[in-house]
Amino acid sequence: MREVLLKTQNCITIKSMKKLCLGLLIGSILTACSSSKPRKINASAMDNLYISNGVEQFFLAEIPYWANFSTTGQCQRRSNIRYLNFQKLFKSYGLSYPAMIHLQHMFNRKLYAYRTSSSTVEIPLKDESYVFYNVYQQVLGGRFEFIPPKFSKVSLIWIDHLITKKSDLKKLFRHNSILQGHPILLSFCLNSYELDNMAKNLGVDDLGLKYLGADMMSVFNANMDSIFQFSLDVQQFLEGKAITLFAPYRPKSLMGDYDFVSTTEILSDKE
Repeated sequence: MREVLLKTQNCITIKSMKKLCLGLLIGSILTACSSSKPRKINASAMDNLYISNGVEQFFLAEIPYWANFSTTGQCQRRSNIRYLNFQKLFKSYGLSYPAMIHLQHMFNRKLYAYRTSSSTVEIPLKDESYVFYNVYQQVLGGRFEFIPPKFSKVSLIWIDHLITKKSDLKKLFRHNSILQGHPILLSFCLNSYELDNMAKNLGVDDLGLKYLGADMMSVFNANMDSIFQFSLDVQQFLEGKAITLFAPYRPKSLMGDYDFVSTTEILSDKE
């Protein structure tokens, strides 16, 4: 009988201790909650709350600085370029090859202006998404930043091998054979903004130059096939134009049908 009473007392004691511990635990939680101050959410945390709308599927992987090199132009690109996946764009929106070149070009110009004005390198995905769909609507409406020249003849001048040779560039731009067509600067190294700045620094922007920069190249050809170099099909993009390329040689990255004139011969001419 005595053993039964002892067991009963022990059981009651254990239950009492459990209730006491539970009460202390609840009390500490309530005290902590009542004394804690509300936390402020900073801007970077709000950016992390952005829910993607899937626009990143149209972007190719960003190229790191050390790999941002043009084999054709034999140069290290100085600016980041957001290249688009033409295959996915075509499947989703049915855009033509020229339209996708325009889209990529305008998208990168907006991003370049954004980085320049805000002095930032990384752009939040929500801002990239907004810019992308804004530019997409412009392309659908037929509004492009690169407007093909009305003149039927086009002089396409590849300048990568002469970027550091200002006197040669000036001589080339003023040559009679080049001025027979509307001059367009071509570069696999510089984007369109950089080409524009270079023309202004050389004092040749009064020629009405247009620019085909590295932000208009793609690793997809006009048939939406993936290729192993950044290229541009000028015949497709400048449809209906009589194109003459002024360059040291015909680069494989420049596709389409066009005439060729050696800049080496022009620059060696003493006249």
